[in-house]
Amino acid sequence: MKSSFAPMTLPDNTFSRKWGGTKGNTIDPYITGYHFIKFAYLPTTLSANVAISDGTLSDLQAGTIKNILASACLSVTIPGATVNKAEFNGLGNVRFAVPSNVDWDNTLSMRFLESSGLPILGIMHGWVRMIRDYRTGVSRLAAAGEYTKSNYASTLYYWTTEPNGKNVEYHSCMTGVYPMKDPTDQFGHDITAYDKLEIDIDWNVDYLWHETWTKTDCQDFADKYHSAAQDGGTISNYYQKSVGK
Repeated sequence: MKSSFAPMTLPDNTFSRKWGGTKGNTIDPYITGYHFIKFAYLPTTLSANVAISDGTLSDLQAGTIKNILASACLSVTIPGATVNKAEFNGLGNVRFAVPSNVDWDNTLSMRFLESSGLPILGIMHGWVRMIRDYRTGVSRLAAAGEYTKSNYASTLYYWTTEPNGKNVEYHSCMTGVYPMKDPTDQFGHDITAYDKLEIDIDWNVDYLWHETWTKTDCQDFADKYHSAAQDGGTISNYYQKSVGK
């Protein structure tokens, strides 16, 4: 528990709910908007399938794909859970209820900024085509090995930080992640429209992990990102230290 919200455990300001002040009396609010993602694992044949789907992206390796997705991610909506209940009736219809099960949502939504060269389209189109080829209706994984989840799904870390961009607040790891949309429908056009293109992609999620190890891993990633960003020197030094982190 962070010491900054220790005053919330005291009865002094329970009525006013005003937590501004100085040391010993303040509560630091959770500031949203500082989020990061990192694909820790990608299917081994994804790069080859992206190259097949679009020859202009033939140089995209797994590390490059990870960096593009992490850099272009604008927003994230993670799954939540709903506690369902079973109700019982007593005399005079007096009711009580007990939990029956917990229903976890299994859809992750992320928004990406597309750029010239269409890397987001190329990655998503290649990924979906790897799962089911639009020409034949079967998976392209038959030529690369067994059709198993490890060959078409990924592992994704998601975390938020304090305004300093370093100290992790929320942390999670999602496994069994694969896209549920090929965004070709986003590339229609109107002659009067001249605007940026932001692509929304829904993903399947098998597990949303929120454990001690996810905090450790996410903090390690955040430390590396922050160290590269804060290091002095030229812009090329920054990118050299950022790549692959």
